[in-house]
Amino acid sequence: MWSEYVRRTVSRYSGILRHWEVWNEPNGFWEKPARPEDYALLLKRSYEVIKAIDPKLQVLYGGTSGVPLDYIEASFQAGAADCFDIMNIHPYQPGDTPEQILPQMQALQEAMKRHGCADKPIWITEIGWSTAKPDNASDGLFTDAVIAAFRRLGIPEGKHRLAVVLDKRGGGQRPPHNIGDFFIGCQPISLDEIATLSPEEYPVLVPTSNESFPSRYHDALRAYLAKGGTLLLPCGLPFYYDVQLQPDGTLRNVQVDDRDVASFHLAWKAWWTHPEVSENMTFQKAAPGFEEALPNRWTGKAGIRFLDDRNLKPGDSFTPIVLAGDNGFEAPIIALYELNSDLKGNLIVSTAMHHGQYISPEIQAEYLPRTYLIALAAGAERVFWYNFRAWEGDPMEREHHFGIAHRDLSPKPAYHAFQTLAKLCPDGSTRPVLTIIDQVYHAEWSIPDGTRCHAIWTPDFPAEYPLTTEGVITDAYNLYGQPCGIPVKTLRVGPELIYLVGPEKITVHANVEK
Repeated sequence: MWSEYVRRTVSRYSGILRHWEVWNEPNGFWEKPARPEDYALLLKRSYEVIKAIDPKLQVLYGGTSGVPLDYIEASFQAGAADCFDIMNIHPYQPGDTPEQILPQMQALQEAMKRHGCADKPIWITEIGWSTAKPDNASDGLFTDAVIAAFRRLGIPEGKHRLAVVLDKRGGGQRPPHNIGDFFIGCQPISLDEIATLSPEEYPVLVPTSNESFPSRYHDALRAYLAKGGTLLLPCGLPFYYDVQLQPDGTLRNVQVDDRDVASFHLAWKAWWTHPEVSENMTFQKAAPGFEEALPNRWTGKAGIRFLDDRNLKPGDSFTPIVLAGDNGFEAPIIALYELNSDLKGNLIVSTAMHHGQYISPEIQAEYLPRTYLIALAAGAERVFWYNFRAWEGDPMEREHHFGIAHRDLSPKPAYHAFQTLAKLCPDGSTRPVLTIIDQVYHAEWSIPDGTRCHAIWTPDFPAEYPLTTEGVITDAYNLYGQPCGIPVKTLRVGPELIYLVGPEKITVHANVEK
């Protein structure tokens, strides 16, 4: 039946449609379990039918959700490596910056080489970030719940600064919504400053705003806890990914599941680890003792990641703050861990994912050219942004706000950023070459008339960097194509990239004072 469906569909449209993707995100949108060997069989049958119609038709591997190397390699081992012309991925980075694409592309290319298909091009047929507005009700719940935990711990309102790790060696971080209002302000710190952080001055530390954190700094976190500090982990499963610094200066998120949580006396469960957990949560409510602090003013679906106490040590305590559930099952999605055993201090944990799912329109504009330049430099043949026009039917629905133009086709900031990139890296330009020094990314290429163009940025703190050039900088533009001052000896580099036009070579040197 499937083969006949493919034969009829491809035969009808093969004269105008020359590229055929077989399935969409088979590692996610598939009957459970999503077995790679099943997809390999589907791909093989589809490939044979399509090539029988016209050998020149191009078959794309089903664009995977993310870059699931284990799944991809298992499908290759089952025969998929010989049954496509173009490798195809959807390397979305919710909660992370575009720079994560680089190590993922490198790992994918290594896997393709191991399985004899390294000569096949790689396309990214979906990539993007949503600018939906966070659910005000869920945000209010999160803020109220965490503030209730602060008060339970005796942390005085408006007396201290909140420490937030903004060091991009730990991934792209953003402070959690509104929590800073409880403090004098948010103090950005580096990963190296965690070890000497004083809980008296900074009683609460946000080490990450997503599920990623470099395990090489776990000892520093435990040292902060030992001094009585409080960790706020606001989004998803704690320490689910280890951010590993690669020899070439890139960062790689390595999924480690629950490998590291027991060392912090944390524990979690989800539908893919515990069969009693439902995939569809239908309610969330205040836990006993928090009904007055958390008025029942929120609605909507809760997360599907839950916390428990199975890794506590004698002397520790676990206090649920917000519960969620479905069909007779309920468990905490926000909880307080008070440690008084071999570890001291506290952890406030929220597994809700919505805080890491959205970015502002301005950050979307920053991410777009960085995504294209990184992906092209890493070897992607084509990159398709998801998507052009936002649906915008629901202001809080993530899927409705990926576009770079509004529903009425008026431009968002990312549209202007894309327009600038297209002007400075037009069709016929050479593939960008990327270098990374001291977390400064430098992409350079030649446009068709031979003019050299450069784009420079860092996902880290903005800072001044020494600059040397071979040749004259004739033009300098910001993210939106507006002329800016031509640098001489130094360049202020930040997440909003800068285009420099003219010189054959530009070298950005490490900032020794950073």
